[in-house]
Amino acid sequence: MSIAHKRTQTLSRSELKNVLSVARGDLAADILIKNVKILDLVNGEVNDSAIVISGKTIAGIGLEYLDADALQVIDAKGFTAVPGFIDGHLHIESSMMNPFEFEKMTLPLGTTSAICDPHEITNVMGDEGFSWFLRSSELMNQNLFVQTSSCVPALPGFETNGGEFTLAQMKQYKQHPNVLGLAEMMNFPGVINGNDNVLDKIEEYSDMNLDGHCPLLRGKALNAYIASGIQNCHETVSKEEGKEKLQKGMALIIREGSVAKNLKTLAPLVNEFNSTQCFFWTDDRNPFEIQHEGHINYLLKQMMNVHNVAPHVAYRLSSYSAAKHFG
Repeated sequence: MSIAHKRTQTLSRSELKNVLSVARGDLAADILIKNVKILDLVNGEVNDSAIVISGKTIAGIGLEYLDADALQVIDAKGFTAVPGFIDGHLHIESSMMNPFEFEKMTLPLGTTSAICDPHEITNVMGDEGFSWFLRSSELMNQNLFVQTSSCVPALPGFETNGGEFTLAQMKQYKQHPNVLGLAEMMNFPGVINGNDNVLDKIEEYSDMNLDGHCPLLRGKALNAYIASGIQNCHETVSKEEGKEKLQKGMALIIREGSVAKNLKTLAPLVNEFNSTQCFFWTDDRNPFEIQHEGHINYLLKQMMNVHNVAPHVAYRLSSYSAAKHFG
């Protein structure tokens, strides 16, 4: 039986009871981390603290746990703990790696979660490719969330893509715990003009995340796209375009991949007030750049060291904002 269920976490009743016992101080924690500071992304502070862990769950934080009983004690030696990084949108196939090699490269760099659209493999292999990605996500230590590819083929009638992914096939994956919603709706003309096949997909996923893709869209056309329920855009290329999307309620996903690099342009838009509405993504980042520059950690360093963004704001973009957006 699952009592505490989110798309990102499932605790059995016995696991939950253990977490509560550790939090109350009635049961020894599996791990106590002491002599640690925590970067508070809500208040913008760095606080002395301790962390107690039960199984796979942080049961509590705070100096009240300094003397907690634990099976293992780790001295953090004054280092600062921060939330794991989230890549808000990417195509792992474009990194030229399978999910397990991607995990091997990026998990040690702090990327604990990634939200992918396996569009490329689905565009070639259809349901077989998509289901393989989803099965891979079940075996990984990294949290890999697999959005349901929405545009296969990307432009019907204009490409020979090899795969087909019908709405009937898409619907069978809605309840999978690693599916958060509909992947990037790149057919924005179809949305704006009320194409029934496109609106069928949006309607089916209207109770979940609806990821967008609308480069250069402004004005009335942007309003129409947003009115459909689309919640974010990761294809923003100008500062003015980004500000309008934020003003109209979209989440702004800031990209720094291997081909498209928009961080320098969009970084000046980010401030403490709107930072919970902005987050990072890489889209297509190749192994060479991951090896020599980094992954989400590279975007963080750029924001802080080049664009002088306060650490708590930059770290919000790497974790908290995406976590809130995707639930």
